[in-house]
Amino acid sequence: MSVEIRIDPILCRGHAICALFFSDGVDLDQWGFGKVAVAVVDAPRDIRRARRAAAACPNGAFIVRERSQDLANAPARPHPESSQPVA
Repeated sequence: MSVEIRIDPILCRGHAICALFFSDGVDLDQWGFGKVAVAVVDAPRDIRRARRAAAACPNGAFIVRERSQDLANAPARPHPESSQPVA
């Protein structure tokens, strides 16, 4: 299993708690705002650390989402409505 890491720049307020809990996966800019250093994490220890960082983020800006192997390797499909002719 792997997870995808994101930081919402709108929600981030520069508390830098994510870097405290997951220092290997987060870089901080000069004002303390987090930037993702590692977008996809596979190691169980790193997944736990990323989830702790997400739980500790006071603004919910640190987002951890599970990646399915099937979805990661699947080709993109067009939106169902895009193939219908316009009347």
